[in-house]
Amino acid sequence: MKSIALFNLLTVLREETDREHKMSQQALLDAMERRFGIRLNRRTLKSYLDILREAGFPLCAEPRTRNLPDGSQEQMLTDWYLEPQFEISELRLLCDMISGMPAIPDAQREALIGKIVRLAPPAFQNAKQNAHITYLHTMPAQQLLYSIELLCEAIRKNRMVRFLYGKYTLDADGKPKLIPRQTDEGAKRYYLVSPYEIIVSHGCYYLICCKEPYRHLSNYRIDRIMDIRIEEEFERLPLSDTEGHSLHKEHFAEQLYMYSGDAVEVRILAEADILGDILDWFGKDVHMKAGERVNTVEVTVNVNPTAMTHWALQYGKYVTVLSPDSLRDEIADTAAKISKRYAT
Repeated sequence: MKSIALFNLLTVLREETDREHKMSQQALLDAMERRFGIRLNRRTLKSYLDILREAGFPLCAEPRTRNLPDGSQEQMLTDWYLEPQFEISELRLLCDMISGMPAIPDAQREALIGKIVRLAPPAFQNAKQNAHITYLHTMPAQQLLYSIELLCEAIRKNRMVRFLYGKYTLDADGKPKLIPRQTDEGAKRYYLVSPYEIIVSHGCYYLICCKEPYRHLSNYRIDRIMDIRIEEEFERLPLSDTEGHSLHKEHFAEQLYMYSGDAVEVRILAEADILGDILDWFGKDVHMKAGERVNTVEVTVNVNPTAMTHWALQYGKYVTVLSPDSLRDEIADTAAKISKRYAT
């Protein structure tokens, strides 16, 4: 009975108190009876509060002097509250990060946020109700959290995994549907890979792995992985046996849109007005210097050439690729094809 009452008292303190919502001993007694049907006297309540404090819980209270009927005085503690483990801003950040992850399915997103809210102090409950944040561009995912859990287990156990990899198509109602990729014969195409690392880029989870029978690293969006299972009988290929790659964060930064392949040194001339965009995409490790023209900057970065082609077209109004020539030719050819499509 004592252990249950202690747990229930801690629940009341965690869910109903914080710095802005303090409770007297009488309020705590009333809450225990209202919520759990447990009646305590003040002496027992005080002993339970002392036990929680001695156990290391951050319980706070304010001292107060009370006048007794015989004219004497005694010191007592009131206005009890449990110091929150997280600040409201930290909890808001956690909820925002979960809400803004496009690969997390709606049901799992709401469940995760619900768990955070249930453990949050009252002040956060009020702040969340008054928040007005809209998240755009969230695509449906199939089994993201389960896939991540299984991949982490495979990496820990040094085993390979097998899975289907999906692509989006429109169903009969015109809505996007994730279906497995197929072989040339029309059968489902299974991928057997050695998993090494899970990284997050632009809100999406990627698996860094080596697909059999090849020996170079590949990237796969984990929210598009389907029917995954660990191949217990197959040890994964040692990373040292892959071709010319490592798992340094600098290598992943070079991928930009997470295309697989080697990076090349690229020089671009950009208008200074998009300097913030360049830092957002490439980070602070790029080399920059003032351009020869006014209000321009010359940027040198190591990046996957295919990804750079897409990026340069995206920012084509503001940037010019200076080198290498092969990349300039690829962009010019693609731009010519686009121009032809829009020609009147």
